[in-house]
Amino acid sequence: MRTRINRIKEKRSRGELPLGVIIQTGSPDNVEMAGANDLDFVVLDTEHGSLAFDRVVEMLRAADGVGITPLVRVPDQTPHHILQALDAGAMGVVVPNVKTAEQARAITMAAKYLGQDGFGARGSCPSTRANWHLSRDWSAFAQWSNENTQVWLLIEDLLGVENIEAILDVPGISAIVPGPFDLAQAMGHKANMEHPDVVAALRRIVGAASSRGIDSVAVLLATDSEGLRKEAAFWREMGVTIFWIGGDRRMMSLAMERRRADVEQSLQALR
Repeated sequence: MRTRINRIKEKRSRGELPLGVIIQTGSPDNVEMAGANDLDFVVLDTEHGSLAFDRVVEMLRAADGVGITPLVRVPDQTPHHILQALDAGAMGVVVPNVKTAEQARAITMAAKYLGQDGFGARGSCPSTRANWHLSRDWSAFAQWSNENTQVWLLIEDLLGVENIEAILDVPGISAIVPGPFDLAQAMGHKANMEHPDVVAALRRIVGAASSRGIDSVAVLLATDSEGLRKEAAFWREMGVTIFWIGGDRRMMSLAMERRRADVEQSLQALR
């Protein structure tokens, strides 16, 4: 059976820290560039990004071409969106705004095929892009999928923080993603992600995951090298094990801004 490589799982099994990027534009080229620059995963953002689903499929195809592990950030918790992403060949889903253990269970059930343990309710079809359009050994594919499908849950408000221990006790969760920007907004601190209340919430989320052997994911937002060093140290000290290095929109905007400034400075020096 032909299978895709889960670089996230492989790196974590060796105690290494996977790095990835979120893609918010409908560009297969950006997926290929992420793979060419030796990133481990891409998150295709259908919640905040500008991605029609047929474009997502092309981006998943690009990920296969460069050997990078693709996840899809689904727009909501609807089981159909989870199924659609996985059937198209995503190796995992990132699900927003999880608040309760009941929601977490519904999400993981939707992402996993029914197994011998009686867990899983993902819809089954023998002809999807995920199984290369024709399953010749369904049992082997379903087992491989259950073992390799990543389920990442975003915690973005106070209710999710309050229920984090119960959420993480649900089987089938691969990683938790604390959302510092959303939490700061929800706590009334606007964009102040360093407020003590926000930091305490982040520590509770990551600590609960670490104590259960579940990975935590941090999104790096700093725009300069010194800021990135401090931010990475902050998250590593907390126990984070997977990093989004940023998003394509943000990185392209910063690159354009810096390039323009460098060119202007060079031209001014010639006057």
